Amino acid sequence: MKTLKLTLILSLALSLIIGCSKDEDADTADDWIRKAVPVKVATAQAQNFVSSLSYNGSLLAIQTSRIIPEIPGKIEALYVQIGDYVQTGQTLVQMDISTMTLQHKQAKAGLSVARANLADAQKNWERVQTLRSENAVSQQQFEKMKLGLDAAQAQMSQAQAGLDLLKMQLDKATLTAPFAGVITQRGFNKGDLFSPAIMMPVFTLQDVSSIKVELQITSQEIMSIKKGQNATLKVDYLDEAVPGKVTLVGVAADPLSKTFFVECQFDNRTGNLRAGTFGQVDISIEEIENVMVVPRNSVIDKSHMFVVKDNMAYQRDVEVLQTSLEELIIGAGLSEGEQYVTSGAFILTDSSLVQIED
Repeated sequence: MKTLKLTLILSLALSLIIGCSKDEDADTADDWIRKAVPVKVATAQAQNFVSSLSYNGSLLAIQTSRIIPEIPGKIEALYVQIGDYVQTGQTLVQMDISTMTLQHKQAKAGLSVARANLADAQKNWERVQTLRSENAVSQQQFEKMKLGLDAAQAQMSQAQAGLDLLKMQLDKATLTAPFAGVITQRGFNKGDLFSPAIMMPVFTLQDVSSIKVELQITSQEIMSIKKGQNATLKVDYLDEAVPGKVTLVGVAADPLSKTFFVECQFDNRTGNLRAGTFGQVDISIEEIENVMVVPRNSVIDKSHMFVVKDNMAYQRDVEVLQTSLEELIIGAGLSEGEQYVTSGAFILTDSSLVQIED
């Protein structure tokens, strides 16, 4: 009986020892995971560094035209709708010309009458000149014939001008596209009465094959910006930035804001950029080739960063040569091929245990 009790006691003690050993192993693994700081890393490599200035602005069509009739009247027909692409010279709007057509016919008839009167007056003038040379007419009759010719010529000019005016109005009754583009707005419907006093366009036409962004630059930064410099445009609805150029740099400051006008243009033949939206323009003012470039948040206090080796992060003093909005040039302290912390560096200390995340 004593032997059985002794055996049970020894078995229980052995079980407790084995269980404690397993718990200690588990605690050690859990402790390692708990102490390891999750970080993201990148591999150092030489690349090109671009120093840029960043601005926000609205996207504008390269050309905008408000299609407004020059004459009042009823809108007879609309040939396009919002979203339609139109070519240069394509008919967009036709105003009612029924009244003007009748007036044009009347003016043509009036011109024919004036032309006939002028021909008769010219013949009378020729005859009176012959009679005058023979002293067969008085000075009063001679002057009267001259006045008749002058009046006929004036009536002819007046009739021709009236006809030309009506022809011009008929031409203006048909509105065409001044350039190729897209219809973006419509202000009237077929049958509406239009008055120039309203100043509301029937259509708005925009050329969005290129997009421009107009910027206001301070006097401190304008000296760094030159026509022809590279620029990129970032918008929320596109994953990649769109390349472009600085196309215009103002030479005089605005008298009120004391800023300088700068325009950048971006190719939009794909149609991905939308006029009227908002975007960020980065203008490249300097480019340096084959230097060690790292993200700004990987360098702490512009003096040190963390290099990772065998799941350990070691503090490394570095020399920062130049900075941009998002990147830094490292002159010394980081070698090509080394892994360095890009995210999570602010909570690290020298020789911290780290866990690399994707």
